[in-house]
Amino acid sequence: MPTTDRRQLTVDRYIQWGGHLLFAVLMAVGLLRAVQDTASNNLAAVPGATALAGWYLFGVMAITVRHKQIAVMWTLVLLAGWAVLTVFAPDFIWLAFVLAMLAWHFLPRALAIPAELVIAAVAVAASLATEPEGAGAVVGPVIGIATAVAVTEAVRRVIDASAARDALLQELASTQLRLAQTERETMLAAERERMGGEIHDGVGQALAGIVMLLQSATDRSSPPPQQRAQALTALDMATSALAQTRGFLRSLDTPTVAPDELLEGLSAAVEQARRLGLPTELHVHGDAAGLDHEVRATLLRTAQESLANAVRHAHAKRAVVTLTVLDDEVHLDVVDDGRGFDPSHTGGHGTGFGLAALLARVERAGGTATIETDLGDGTTIGVCLPLPTPTEGAR
Repeated sequence: MPTTDRRQLTVDRYIQWGGHLLFAVLMAVGLLRAVQDTASNNLAAVPGATALAGWYLFGVMAITVRHKQIAVMWTLVLLAGWAVLTVFAPDFIWLAFVLAMLAWHFLPRALAIPAELVIAAVAVAASLATEPEGAGAVVGPVIGIATAVAVTEAVRRVIDASAARDALLQELASTQLRLAQTERETMLAAERERMGGEIHDGVGQALAGIVMLLQSATDRSSPPPQQRAQALTALDMATSALAQTRGFLRSLDTPTVAPDELLEGLSAAVEQARRLGLPTELHVHGDAAGLDHEVRATLLRTAQESLANAVRHAHAKRAVVTLTVLDDEVHLDVVDDGRGFDPSHTGGHGTGFGLAALLARVERAGGTATIETDLGDGTTIGVCLPLPTPTEGAR
């Protein structure tokens, strides 16, 4: 059972038991006065009062959460028995207050309002029977019944407000948990994407090149000197891939490319393309030393991915890498004269993960990427990344 339901059930039971206690006290007062009043026939009402008390006790024992449907019938019979009893013994008029509370608590509003009017009428009639000329005989019972209804309604509204507040707090806590879970899942997905891009652009490309070199080195039609050179190149690339892996693991939380490593990395990517059989040129315009680490990493990974695609898929005969650093932006263009591809089917000659990761990386860095290609017409991949102005850097 939810916490709110348990709390409301506990409060309801406290209210009911408070009414039960008050009923017992007022019933005892009425019986005591009936026994002491030997000058009237009130003593004859004792069996009726006993029966009424027994019916009330039955209700106390029977009305639980599972048997609450009998509460309406029990309350109506209780009110009828009290009205008859009061006719014979006006001393039981004091039960009107607690009966008004129970009627308002248990009966639906369509029955509760008429029941309260009946209780007030019986109470006034009994009061007038004992004090025919007293104004309090009318005002007192009416005020008492109205007070009982007001108190019961106030308590009920407080309970409902508390239950609504608890439900709102539970919903808020549940929403916070869902938001936290969604945020964790989003962060995990972003981290998986980042790590996948790092591995694909670095070690993955190196492994692909090693496979190509070893396939060529094991080709018996190749001259032995060429086979040996290709095997040594594959060994060098494997050593470099191992170093990249160790560096990646060391900077797993915040992978960076040092300022002096950008040009070295571009030169290494160009040299690797040359080793794999693609003549490649590198042109640098401007000073790249002051670039942000995310910009440096994006430029290097873009060059590595573009050249790897040119080697493995485009069968290009020539490629050119151009880095241009301006005052407010930096451009990287990788052009090859390969067979190109259909941009709408980027996965036609591979998994398509590399280009998707490239575009996502550029977008995270706040830049734009363009891919100009067509079947048989080569490929140009251009990346433009914004740079902070001197004023922004000072701030």
